[in-house]
Amino acid sequence: MNAMNQVAAVVGKTIKEFFRERMVLFWTYAVPLFFLTVFPLMYGDAPAGVIGNLKGGLTITMVTLMVMTAGQSNLPGSIATDRERGLYLKMASMPVSHWKEGVGRIIAVWVTSLVGTALLLVVGALYGAEFGVGFLEVLASMGFSLLMSLASMGVGLIIASLVKGESAATHTGVAITLLTYFIGMALPYSNIPEALQLFAKLHPISSANASVICLIVGEAFVGYNPLKTIQVALTVFSSILIFFIGLASYSRLCWRRD
Repeated sequence: MNAMNQVAAVVGKTIKEFFRERMVLFWTYAVPLFFLTVFPLMYGDAPAGVIGNLKGGLTITMVTLMVMTAGQSNLPGSIATDRERGLYLKMASMPVSHWKEGVGRIIAVWVTSLVGTALLLVVGALYGAEFGVGFLEVLASMGFSLLMSLASMGVGLIIASLVKGESAATHTGVAITLLTYFIGMALPYSNIPEALQLFAKLHPISSANASVICLIVGEAFVGYNPLKTIQVALTVFSSILIFFIGLASYSRLCWRRD
């Protein structure tokens, strides 16, 4: 019970702080919503029959952008803020488990990401996004979405372990998020150089995003088949590996007594 209380306390604290910070809320939710409503204005020359699917693919990608922001920017920024306040020095002298505290932060990121996902899906549907929804496709998409979240939080925990200042940690996460988005997801796969196509396939977050679009919207809106066995296995392995490297780095480096 004590373990559950520790985790619940961290979850509650992190969620409250997230919803109190207006700028964090803006960058996490408002920016993807803005892109979701503005980008379709550039679909003017597209056939009417594919507009709904294009909006569906865009909605999924905006969910991925939001998940990356939550895991790679908000999470390390929150950790760096608590580090600057001296919270970790205090907790290091208390009977608080590194892993339980980290799990509490991770659950809090999941909760805020689920809120953002629901918001984006509702707005996308109201805006005309179309999805080919079947039970197996939804189930598989949830699995790939979990991998996106794990990889994003793994990167965020690594950033928090290596970058101490709140501003530096947050902006490092923002930079990595934007680079991943614009290199691996923003441009049509067929229009980018081979080196960037390779990046899109190998990066676990862009690969998982492509897999969800392929399942829910169709392979034609991805530009290639991301559901081949080798790529799926690599996406699963690299996402889990990054997450556990991040969690181990967080436990080892953020809790030092210096």
